[in-house]
This record gives sequence, C-alpha cells and structure tokens, in this order.
Amino acid sequence: MIAHPIYGDHATGFTYAPFVNRQVGSVHTGFGVAALAPGGVTETTAHAFEKGVFVLEGEFEFLRDGHAYRLSEGDYALIPTTVPHAWRNSGDVEARCVMMESPQPKPAGGWQDTWFTGPAVWPDTVEPPNFADPRLFGFGHYGVENQPPSTEMNPYLHGFSMRMLLDNDNGAVHFYMFIINFRDGGLCDHHDHPFEETYFMLEGEIDCIFEGQEYTLKAGDYGWTGVGTQHGFFPKKGQPARWLEVQVPQPPRSGGQRWYNQWDYINETLKG
Repeated sequence: MIAHPIYGDHATGFTYAPFVNRQVGSVHTGFGVAALAPGGVTETTAHAFEKGVFVLEGEFEFLRDGHAYRLSEGDYALIPTTVPHAWRNSGDVEARCVMMESPQPKPAGGWQDTWFTGPAVWPDTVEPPNFADPRLFGFGHYGVENQPPSTEMNPYLHGFSMRMLLDNDNGAVHFYMFIINFRDGGLCDHHDHPFEETYFMLEGEIDCIFEGQEYTLKAGDYGWTGVGTQHGFFPKKGQPARWLEVQVPQPPRSGGQRWYNQWDYINETLKG
C-alpha cells in the first residue's frame, strides 16, 4: 500500500494499492484497494470521473453531497462525476474497500480532473444508509444470501450467477460493478469483449486462461483483460468461486460477448 496518489496532503491515513491503471496497459480503468487507518480522514473532493466503492472490511464514514453515511462490509456506493465527497474512519480498526474509477484518472501534473475544497463538515452522528428508502440512489448492500441461484445462459456459459451492484438503474454511466458466483463447477468458455474487465476474488479459487496463459486466482487475487483479450474461466466441481467484477466502459446493447466456439463454427462454415 502507498499513499493515495490522488489525495496526497489532502488526506491522512489514506493508502492505496493500485491494481489496474495505465501502467498495466489499461486505457479505461482505474481499480485498486483503498485503506483508511483509524482516525484517518480526507478533505472534501470532487472528480471529473465516476467512482464506485465496495467495502471489504471495517467501517467508513462517507460524506456524499452533504449527506453522511456509515458503510460496513458488503456495502457499496456510487460517487457520480463532480459530486463532492469525503471519507473518515472513527473506529479503531483499518477500513478497506475496492475503489473503481472511470474514466481513468489523469496522470499527475496533467489536465486537472480532481478538486479539493478543504476539510469536510461532519454531523454529530453518522448512521448506516436506509437501503429501503427509494430516494437513496447508488447505495446498496451485498450478502451471499442475496446471490441469485445458478443458471444456464448457453452451452458456453452455465453454472454461474450474477448479482448486479452498480449500473444504469442506480446512476452509473461509465461502468458496471457486480458479483459473479460459480457454486459447484460450471463453465465460462473462451470469449472476448469490446470493453475492459477486472476481477477481484472474494472467495474460493478458479482456473482461468488469458490469451493462452493459465492462471489460478484465489481470494485476494485480481485479474484484468483488455479490449479483445481472449479469456475463459473453468471452475472446479466442489470448489466454489466468487469475485467482484467491473466492466468499463459499459457494454453495448448487443455484441458484448464474442464466444470463440461460435466464431470457430462460422469459420468452418465459410471455408472455401
């Protein structure tokens, strides 16, 4: 973990592990894990990019557009472009979250895409969000009990389930964030996309192939595939796997997945 590169002197106790950014070849995604130490705090900031967070452990006090909320493990939140926000940790343990940023933040010293407006003004008490309130957009809570049952989409994708967290319905315009679960085997065969994907393992392990290279991802590991990158996931029976996934930019209405088996069939059909 390093001092958060965007916040610098505008925060105390705020660190960051960058996973996906332009240094690894991404052109759309800023993705990593942020941590806030006990007593840590940030100034109020706004960005020319959109952010999504998913709390992994501990508790954050989160101020968004003048309203404060206490976020705990499994909670997630959207920070729309230009919306002022701040973070604080009033507890006695470190708080950690996945942090997604899109469009990708600009390099330091370039065109300004972040603004700080000084210390945040916090209320005397900060309560958890009321997720039942329909006016509260871009917030939610994920628990394994919320994961839908496994389904079969097609011969190339089965034995999995997806729980959407952040998308158009709750205000996100640049990315999707969701949870994928393979409960007991299944298949996600070779394919590619016209967008980038990042995978952060939450539970279990899974075998995968990215551009012909074999990997095994375990809890705490991450993977990333760029536009047009061939990839597939091959769960083992008896070995559950669950990960948080983001797609950037948001997928098109159609043609978002190119299954290589289908295109191999077309190649064979059109020969000669």
